[in-house]
Amino acid sequence: MISFFKKYFIEEKNIGIFQSIMLILFLLIFFLILFFVFFKPKEYYKKISLIPLEEEKKRKSYEI
Repeated sequence: MISFFKKYFIEEKNIGIFQSIMLILFLLIFFLILFFVFFKPKEYYKKISLIPLEEEKKRKSYEI
């Protein structure tokens, strides 16, 4: 499927369209990721940030 688009957009007159589509796609994905990062609850990040410490505690308890 990509080869179909590649053949179509290789012509010089269609290059601007291809760049515009890629820019719009990139920006859409970028803002989607930002949306998900900023609208997750803070408790989620607190819980995730404690995981390495919990792993360290488990490892130390096995060593003793």
